Amino acid sequence: MVLSTIEEKRRNDETFRLLVESVQDYAIFVLSPEGKVVTWNTGAERIKGYAASEITGQHFSVFYTQEAKDSGWPQRELEIAAAMGRFSDEGWRVRKDGTQFWASVVITALRSPDGDLWGFSKVTRDLTERRAMEERTQELNRELRGKMAQLSESRTQLELRNLELQRLSAQLVHVQDEERRRLARDLHDDLGQVVSALKINLDTAPDFESRADAIYLTETALAKIRNLSYLMHPPLLDESGLLAALHVFLEGFGKRSKLRISFDYNPLSFPRLPSELETAIFRVVQEAITNVHRHSGSEDARIEVHQQADRVFVRVRDFGVGMPMPPPSSGVGLSAIKERIKQRGGEVRIVSAEPGTLLEAVIPLF
Repeated sequence: MVLSTIEEKRRNDETFRLLVESVQDYAIFVLSPEGKVVTWNTGAERIKGYAASEITGQHFSVFYTQEAKDSGWPQRELEIAAAMGRFSDEGWRVRKDGTQFWASVVITALRSPDGDLWGFSKVTRDLTERRAMEERTQELNRELRGKMAQLSESRTQLELRNLELQRLSAQLVHVQDEERRRLARDLHDDLGQVVSALKINLDTAPDFESRADAIYLTETALAKIRNLSYLMHPPLLDESGLLAALHVFLEGFGKRSKLRISFDYNPLSFPRLPSELETAIFRVVQEAITNVHRHSGSEDARIEVHQQADRVFVRVRDFGVGMPMPPPSSGVGLSAIKERIKQRGGEVRIVSAEPGTLLEAVIPLF
């Protein structure tokens, strides 16, 4: 009876192994706790281009872009999966021949009954065609809305558009007012204290040493003014373009906030864009990463800026507590992002991720 049970279990295990190995639409494989490939199925060979003998024993980071590897992102995925039990994401992955494809990835931690980490299962699906179809559908929907607007050009429609314009203008004024209030608070609570101390110091300075203190306070005030000026409109944005401005901003933001930020962009030789478009993209990233730091509780954030033939994709992902769905309509930062992108004919969507929240903005180039 015991031998029969063992034989039946062995047959079931063999059947399951054959089933996994024969699946062609999904790359299904097992990683060691260190991230090295242990098993490899037919779907993995078809999607990624590696034979089992070529990839077994290699670290799974070979499937990631160079920017992701440089930022240590593959290892961070394993850390999140080990801590949370499961990690899922969509993003660019790299085949053996160097071509990239859009992948849906699920990583699951494999543990013993005692809780020891045995490794990870990884399931990858090629969604390149689906993503292209979604983008084409969005493009057709935009064209259809444009045609409908042209056909519906009437007095009633114009009145409705005027009402909508008034509403958006009021919302924009509200956002601007809130930004002015925030700037006024910063100037009053931070810079104002420094200037007040400077005035007292100057009023009571009897000797050179006290005047030296006043000079130091003056230099501190000037530094804070320059910092506020940079946050309002960084000079690098005009001088060197979007990429340079984002690198400097994210580096400084990461140091101030202790947030670990991964930045990925495509193409590698990122071109200059129209000034207004570069400003819009910079503001989206600035507002989104500020929201991540203030509200998500996440230790990590990932930013992607990818340019295609006729549009730019901006994706900001955190791995924190997530956002209630549907997302709240209030909030200066979120409203500013949506209004800014809408003015350029683009779209913004916010969805739950596992874990955290994903913000994606699609902005036409023309």
